[in-house]
Amino acid sequence: MRHAISVGMGFGKHSLEDAITSSQAGDVVVIDPGEYQATDGYSIKNIEIRGNGNTPGDVIIHTKFTVKENGTLKLENLTVVGEMTDNNTCMVKSGAQLIAKRVVFSNNHSDEYPTVYLDGGNAGFTACELKHSSEKGTSLYIAAGGYALASQSDLSVVKVNASRLETKASQIRHFLGVDDHSEVVSDTLYLADAIDDWYFAAIADGSVLTADGLVLPEGNFNAHVIASRINIPQTNIDPLHELTILSEESSDVYVTNAEIKEPQKQTSNPQPAPTDKPTEQPETEETPTEAEAPTEEPKPAEKPAIDQLHEMIGLTELKKQIDSFIKVAAFTKQRAEQGAKTTAQSLHSLFLGNPGTGKTTVARIVAKAMFENGVMPKNNYVEVSRQDLVSENVGGTALKTQKVLDAALGGVLFIDEAYSLYQEGGTNWGQEAVDTILKYMEDHRDDLMIIFAGYTKEMQDFMNMNPGLTSRAPNVFTFEDYTPEEVARIGVLGLRSQQFIFDEDHYQEAVKKAFKADVDHSNGRWVRNFNDQLIRTVAMNAMDNDQRDLNTILNADIDDLTGGDDDSKANEVDNLLAELNGMIGLRSVKDYVADLVEQIRVEQLLEDKLPESNRPTYHMVFAGAPGTGKTTVARIIAKLFYNLGILPKDTVSEVSRADLVGRYVGQTEAQTSTAIRNAMGGVLFVDEAYQLTQVNSENDFGKQAVETFITELENNRDKFVAIFAGYTDEMNQFLEANPGLRSRVPLTLEFEDYTPEEIAEIVVAIVKKDWTFNDGLLKSIVVNKYKQLPDAERSNGRWARNFADKLIAQHKLWLGEHPDTEEVTAISDDLLFDSMSWE
Repeated sequence: MRHAISVGMGFGKHSLEDAITSSQAGDVVVIDPGEYQATDGYSIKNIEIRGNGNTPGDVIIHTKFTVKENGTLKLENLTVVGEMTDNNTCMVKSGAQLIAKRVVFSNNHSDEYPTVYLDGGNAGFTACELKHSSEKGTSLYIAAGGYALASQSDLSVVKVNASRLETKASQIRHFLGVDDHSEVVSDTLYLADAIDDWYFAAIADGSVLTADGLVLPEGNFNAHVIASRINIPQTNIDPLHELTILSEESSDVYVTNAEIKEPQKQTSNPQPAPTDKPTEQPETEETPTEAEAPTEEPKPAEKPAIDQLHEMIGLTELKKQIDSFIKVAAFTKQRAEQGAKTTAQSLHSLFLGNPGTGKTTVARIVAKAMFENGVMPKNNYVEVSRQDLVSENVGGTALKTQKVLDAALGGVLFIDEAYSLYQEGGTNWGQEAVDTILKYMEDHRDDLMIIFAGYTKEMQDFMNMNPGLTSRAPNVFTFEDYTPEEVARIGVLGLRSQQFIFDEDHYQEAVKKAFKADVDHSNGRWVRNFNDQLIRTVAMNAMDNDQRDLNTILNADIDDLTGGDDDSKANEVDNLLAELNGMIGLRSVKDYVADLVEQIRVEQLLEDKLPESNRPTYHMVFAGAPGTGKTTVARIIAKLFYNLGILPKDTVSEVSRADLVGRYVGQTEAQTSTAIRNAMGGVLFVDEAYQLTQVNSENDFGKQAVETFITELENNRDKFVAIFAGYTDEMNQFLEANPGLRSRVPLTLEFEDYTPEEIAEIVVAIVKKDWTFNDGLLKSIVVNKYKQLPDAERSNGRWARNFADKLIAQHKLWLGEHPDTEEVTAISDDLLFDSMSWE
């Protein structure tokens, strides 16, 4: 049986030593804030350790952990500091696994030993930091067939030997060493800063590094590749962020915009990073020499940029528009070169669209295409955002912006989220950047293309900021959202690029269904996040099964991520209906919900045959007195709608008038919009909703809340379900208060009052969970007592819960007065009779 063991000071608390040494497999050790010393360290078989503070720094353990073969160590919300001179902070043996969430690993003394060493073991790091007291000390060493997945984590020096590393939204601060047929796979590889005399990466001996993107800080960096392969199609490499790669022994290196050098052309050869020693077997790494490079097979010519554009999924109309734009620009340029009289064409443009629609990718292709077609003199692409242009120092913004413009000259400058340069109130340094850009645009009409990119509405505000922008950037390109089918195809290509094996048909059906249901339609970004979550699911499932093929995604993994397959969801719907039917009373509610579920199932079967205008609306009113189970039923409906595919989440967000109505003009609309946004994807339960319209005053803002609801109920009718709850008469008045409400909230469930007999059943059910008593006597007492109550005091289930709680409390007081009682769970008839006189 799983136990929780508390560590700290005070009654019932244990020392860290006692807690860990006395724990059994599966126990959870919960540690209060403070610092703990355990110099001898611990060998772990199966245990979970959690810090009970607000941050990992609240619980600090000075120790070392060794996870035994086939063991599991789970760590959460704490800091582990290694103080030994000849040990790792954490070693994971073959077949063992380390699962860490919000954990800081540090090695304070041993320069030669990695902080975390996977000796054939597996590890998952989520929101973790792995560091070493020595700048060149290894924070993570993976060897002997080990595997690690780092998500949202910060790693200093990482070395992978005959093993595999995956990173998701993670940063490698100083150095990445990959050796002996290892593999590193990343979404975007972030580098914080390289050490002066080191390469930022050394890839050797048949290893592979693949990443969707590479982000370097400003400066010049070096990497070394020996008989290995690197593929990074997207980078921020430009005149401000440079990378030189020394490629030896028939290596296959593709890193966009990086400078690739052969050994004989290398003018300076910084020494590669030395190798730290793991606890049991030292790592060795040869120093690269100035050996003559072998003859390589010529690489196939890269496809023209315009062909790359047309191979992209979706964006049909945009492709035609870009194609025409480049052809006209090339035509005008060639006529000018032949001496013909031409009117200068402005190349500056706007890229408008929702997140994940490929604006950045298309911008890179356009830059290359403009060079290939002779429109621009350089194959130069510079990508910046507000932080690259704006300085908080007086006069600094103009200098900073000028430097970026000069770096982009002859090619394309892409300004992402350009609307962030516009802000209301305060000192607007963004305006200074725009003024500088405007002048430069006019002076360099023929040798610079500037692309302003961002969301459509926000970009309109940005263009209104300065009238000169609209006239100088006349080319507007709109990026349409991807269809579910296109999103699924993008996802397939993403998994293929990482060499996963999976059932593509099953995957695409799951993605299409999930994308349609989700409120976050961020297009390509959405499916990348979906794939990241899927790979995490695969990783965690694989770590629990050492026989699992790490390159295969099972249909069960996909179903885990999407909430189960169709059969399991259908079974869950039946279980939820059974749960509802098991509730006491509420006969009409149960019948209504059962009919509604059947109606939804029929509508889904006929989905392809029904017109779009016939989309059902599921916003509803729960009408009835307090304590009739409205909140409980709302939670069941949220789960039903999730498993029926109506909603992407099974959550219920509960609000009342106080959460929606503000005290000054404009506040109510903002608070109501926020409440609706927070509930998106699930159910928004508005308790006592009639209070929004009951105040009869022109100065009351409740009407603004209702008006905000009117818009959102229609525009987002398929993205959330609103349930308005309250007394029957008052809710009818609420629906009449605004003509648009009743049509937008078409469903009404009447929650009838409980009968005295049903109240008695509720009381018996509550008390019976832990206590024994005379059922018939208690029912009789409750029925008679409830019948005698005035109507105003009959609060249904609330009264029943309060009565049951008082009965249990009185029995506990009786036990305190009779400590020798053997049948402590038996409530006496005398106490039941006493309850007849309670107020």
